[in-house]
Order: sequence, then structure tokens, then C-alpha cells
Amino acid sequence: MAPLAPVGRERAIQLVRDGKLPIWLGSPHPTVMILAQEGHLRIRALLVDRAAADVAAAAARRSRTASWMPEHYYALGQPTGEIFAEADSAEALVALMTSMPWPAHW
Repeated sequence: MAPLAPVGRERAIQLVRDGKLPIWLGSPHPTVMILAQEGHLRIRALLVDRAAADVAAAAARRSRTASWMPEHYYALGQPTGEIFAEADSAEALVALMTSMPWPAHW
């Protein structure tokens, strides 16, 4: 996974309206996800389990083509962190997205 450019608020809103979930946000690496979870649409932080990352990094070092890059670490992120926005419908989430602070790196 190569580093990503920010999606931006307007593109993220369009993707939500089009039902293109999940949506990864964050630049240069994904740190937030827009997803359907537990009956809600959420914008939620991606967290990496440090123990799982250590195991994966050790396995990469032992492999024939040893490689461990930031992309590998961030690919382990799970939507279990802070919830930045939550709604019961796409339109309600779009309304929140329109009015909430939007970090430049999203």
C-alpha cells in the first residue's frame, strides 16, 4: 500500500452518499475509517494492536524477502478507536461531516 493523498471532505461526502463504504482516511497512511458498524455509520480511528504488529514485523524479518514498512504497520489498523462522528443514516452522517471540523490530513 503506497502512501495516500488526503480524501478531503467533499470526496468523502460523495463516497458516503454513493454507499462506497468502508472509506479509509488519512495521509500519508490511513488512520481513520468511515464504515457501517453495529447498526451505525461511523467515522472512527484505526488502532493498531502493538503486539500483533510486533509479531508481524518479526515474521517479516524471518521471511525470505524481509520487508517491514510503515504501510505494513498501518494495514493492521482496526476501527476500534475514537468515534469522531456517528449517525443512523448516510444523510445524517453527511450532515455531521458538513459541520464538523475536518482535519487536513483526512
